[in-house]
Amino acid sequence: MDSILNFFVRQKKLALVFTVSVIAIGLLALSSIQRDQFPAVDFEVMSISTAYPGASPEDVEQNVTNLIEDELSNISGIEKFVSVSREGRSSITVTLSQDVSDIDTLKQDIRNAVNRIKSLPAEVTNLPNVRDQKTSRKSIIKISIGAPDLSYAELRKITDNIADSLELVDGVSEVVKDGYLDREIQIRINPNKLYQHKLSLPQIIDSIAKRNARYTVGQNHSERDEKIIVVLAKFDQAESVGDVIIKSTFQGPIVRLKDIAQIESGNVEEKSIIRVNGKKGFILRVRKQAQADVITTVDLVKEKITDLNSKYDNQLQIFYSSDMSKYVRNRLKIVTNNGMMGLLLVLIVLGAFLSFKTAFWVAVSLPVSLLGTVALLGASGETINLVSLAAMILVLGIVVDDSIIVAESIHHHKQRGEDRFESATRGFKHVIMPVITTILTTILAFSSMFLMGGTMGKFIYV
Repeated sequence: MDSILNFFVRQKKLALVFTVSVIAIGLLALSSIQRDQFPAVDFEVMSISTAYPGASPEDVEQNVTNLIEDELSNISGIEKFVSVSREGRSSITVTLSQDVSDIDTLKQDIRNAVNRIKSLPAEVTNLPNVRDQKTSRKSIIKISIGAPDLSYAELRKITDNIADSLELVDGVSEVVKDGYLDREIQIRINPNKLYQHKLSLPQIIDSIAKRNARYTVGQNHSERDEKIIVVLAKFDQAESVGDVIIKSTFQGPIVRLKDIAQIESGNVEEKSIIRVNGKKGFILRVRKQAQADVITTVDLVKEKITDLNSKYDNQLQIFYSSDMSKYVRNRLKIVTNNGMMGLLLVLIVLGAFLSFKTAFWVAVSLPVSLLGTVALLGASGETINLVSLAAMILVLGIVVDDSIIVAESIHHHKQRGEDRFESATRGFKHVIMPVITTILTTILAFSSMFLMGGTMGKFIYV
């Protein structure tokens, strides 16, 4: 050990080159490393959601949830699944086993199993939505949009345009719209007229269902081409619904739906209420791409929103919430401020009690350690996130303490008349074991966190 220590102590240029290299590489990595709100963690949990409009919780469970659960029960590697059947929607949360070696294959098996289900009710027009639960799917910012001088339809159209524009922003993967009410044609049957024409509700429902259809009737072959003939008869206006014939006989008049019911266009029943400054509004939840920088992406989104609001004469009321870039900025600011404050205090205190040269080299340990950490994070494909920044804040004080201990020991030996090489060697050897013991004690104190399971364990391990 003495020979190795003597070699590095006497290689002044090597130490200088190493220090400058670490700082340079760290600065280069700092300019390109991805900043994110959380580490890239796969929770090994999948969610399956299915829309079944108008169905009761019992019907949802029997006709949708049970079918999906039967398929899932045949797949090995699933630890458990929990289902919730509510009015109009089935939700199933699938937890994967920790012992599975190929998680991606298991996830694909689950998707294939769900897609194999062919006996879902006709009202289930969209396939069940199977999604991974990952940190990358968390929204990075929520945008509340309102306009007191615009109608619901006008504001909705503008919000649609804004959402489409935001999806084209660099780094944005998806924009989820909340507060939207789907359009529907509402039919209010008059019971007296129903009785007068001797009709029943099942007759009316059957007549509407037969008329509201889209189907292929055949093919038309010619010498030059071949065409598929499709009948498009799905309703899009209330007037066309009113013309549906409910009853027609040779003895009596033709009874149309508009003769026995009030028909109008409207919106589905509001399940959740969203208000912006007391008026109906919308919320856009922006999700970023997995490799996108959270701060850069949020800045681009806000810049785009400002441009779009100017396009609409600033008549929109726009508010931002759940801005995850704000938390990352704050942690970065804390690390920077702590580093600068520590640097200044080390220079002042050690310069006053020891020497300016000693204070300078202790202060250098701060940027070297922080920028070295950034370089290692970038090289390993990790990100600067809330967890890694919290670790930097914690370790910052430890680095300064250990640097001061070693520097003071070297300064003490130098004060005794030893030359600079001998004082550096002896001073370092004198305190190296206590310093190593201190570091190991800190590591052991936090090592138990690596044994944690579940979601928190995944964050700590990363």
